[in-house]
Amino acid sequence: MARDTWYRLDNVGKFYSSQAGSSAQTVFRYAATVVDEIDPAALQSALEKTVAIFPGFNVCLRSGMFWHYLEPATVTPTVQPENLPICFGLHVDAKSVLFRVSYYRDRINLEVSHMVSDGRGTLGFFKALIYAYVEERYGVHDVPCEYDGSDFQKSENSFDKYYERDKAASTPTPKVYRISGWRDVADPTFIEYHLPASRVLELARSCNVSLTSLVIAAIICAIRAEMPRRERQRAIRLDVPVDLRKFFKSATTKNFFGLAFVSYVPGDEDEPVEAVAVQVQAQIKEATQAEQLKPRMNRMIALEKNPLLRLAPLFVKDAVLEFADWLASRETTTTVSSLGKIAFDERIAPYIRDLGVMTSSTGINFILSTFGDDFCIGISTAYSNPDVIKNLCRYFTGVGIEGRININKTSEEVAEDRLETKLETSVRQLGGQAPARDESDASDKVVANRKNTDTAKEVGA
Repeated sequence: MARDTWYRLDNVGKFYSSQAGSSAQTVFRYAATVVDEIDPAALQSALEKTVAIFPGFNVCLRSGMFWHYLEPATVTPTVQPENLPICFGLHVDAKSVLFRVSYYRDRINLEVSHMVSDGRGTLGFFKALIYAYVEERYGVHDVPCEYDGSDFQKSENSFDKYYERDKAASTPTPKVYRISGWRDVADPTFIEYHLPASRVLELARSCNVSLTSLVIAAIICAIRAEMPRRERQRAIRLDVPVDLRKFFKSATTKNFFGLAFVSYVPGDEDEPVEAVAVQVQAQIKEATQAEQLKPRMNRMIALEKNPLLRLAPLFVKDAVLEFADWLASRETTTTVSSLGKIAFDERIAPYIRDLGVMTSSTGINFILSTFGDDFCIGISTAYSNPDVIKNLCRYFTGVGIEGRININKTSEEVAEDRLETKLETSVRQLGGQAPARDESDASDKVVANRKNTDTAKEVGA
């Protein structure tokens, strides 16, 4: 990419650009806890080095007559002490840079707009930033950047390159269960749930499934436990983003992912997590075949390729794309992304204690990642009711795997959410909408630690 020009959004980035300026922007967050307090000067130097390698991140969103587009930012990005809510919207106006780097005590945070990149593309930037910081802070030199693609490869629109109009196909959609309850989109809850990776992997292998399949099954069962009986013939349907770079020859840092879907209809029986995991494994194995992913990829961008829409003015495009995104969200219960194992050079890894990855959400989302023996489930939820998350934690505690939690809310804020949930439950009971729910079960607990308050809490208390 030329450093002094504009360039097009990728096809999926155009969907996310319709969120520009709104409170519902999709933002990724990578966070690394390191061994010492952050040195701001070293982090600033590392950021400048990283942006020189990945210029496509240091951009602003501009608007033309027919499409949004990106321009390089005119100012050098600066690191800031963390002073904004997690995954706070990045786009305010035409001067807004679509990523930010912040720090708090021993923690480095990178937040990136989905207009610019997806989770895997952002990971390349994040790792380069950590490498550069460790070099500046601790004098660890001559560790090469793992990403060695050219500027052209970084900015390639791989959706366009591999799109085949005549091979687009829709995915049959069952009647989908949608989680109900009060939501506070302006004040979501963000949680990092850390578990020993070796223990979770051992459990998955004992079930003859992958770690991802086991965790997805645990999430399904956590949701199932909160379903009203009258809804149990509906499918709990999860979309699972799949990195397409490994299926196609692509080194782009822009968005390039497909979607696999996992559906489970609970019915009247409560199958154990292990049995559900076997079904999940079979569905994921089939859905992540190249011949399954490519038609879905073509379908994802077919609307943006529609000739009539391409001729429409920008405000019409934004409205249509936003509505299409809303319709798509109605076809799923939740999203579970898996980044797999995140590895660092052996000279860099000793300086990192743990990692966490999350994304903004207007519902509930999960991102799975592993660093060393630390398995992290990044959870973002706009729901006041924490019971799905409690059920997930109780499953792992019940099989003898203890975890710890980082949460972005104080004890008072958590108590306020619980009060809203109890009020909601009371209202539903008065309307004959829901059975009574036992709110007193606090038998399964995990240690919780909020980085910004150092407050210990008990999940489920």
